[in-house]
Amino acid sequence: MDFNEAEQRFRWLEDQRARGVITMEQYRSELNLLRLTDAHGRLWMLQERTGQWFVQDGGQWRAASPGDARQPAMASPPAPPAPPAQSAQVPEKGGGCGKALLYLLMWAVIWSVIGIGVFVIWGQDEPAGLLGVGLAALISLVFMLGSLSSAWSGTIEELRVKEERVTDDEGNSYVQHVRYAYVRQDNGKIKKTPAMPKWQVGDRLVKQRGEAHIRHYPART
Repeated sequence: MDFNEAEQRFRWLEDQRARGVITMEQYRSELNLLRLTDAHGRLWMLQERTGQWFVQDGGQWRAASPGDARQPAMASPPAPPAPPAQSAQVPEKGGGCGKALLYLLMWAVIWSVIGIGVFVIWGQDEPAGLLGVGLAALISLVFMLGSLSSAWSGTIEELRVKEERVTDDEGNSYVQHVRYAYVRQDNGKIKKTPAMPKWQVGDRLVKQRGEAHIRHYPART
């Protein structure tokens, strides 16, 4: 993402905020992703609502124009200081770490209950059942940690419905229709992900690290 793309994205976000399509928390979270680092290693950010660029200089924020820095810009992670402007505000933290701990706690509780239930019903006669529960819990943990550690954002370019053959627990095989969204990420790559019912082409999707769900921002109508 370069400075021009960040400014274009800011105008879209400001419109969504003004029309009440997104909350202030969502607005600030998205705005926080628009910070850039130029070829000299200087960090730039857009002030909320005004769109004024601020650059971090000597540990302090000051209003400035990107100028020649527009060409070699690259994405950079957010930094905690906020610019010393009257209406500038520090973006709110997403609480990703706390949510990740909550997901882990829920995982531990659910699988503990399942393990206890299996032990009470079959544990004494079929101890292998507990091993099966432990293996299933481990597999689910790996998938959950993989989901929590990922972070991406992009725009839905296409929606497709595909036929997939699945087999249930009783060995019965059948075909189900699955709707997928093909998302062009901010880095230019295409990501395929199962689509939710309300997703449409042009909508913005954001997956933050430490969260299991994908944030959905409808396209401007």
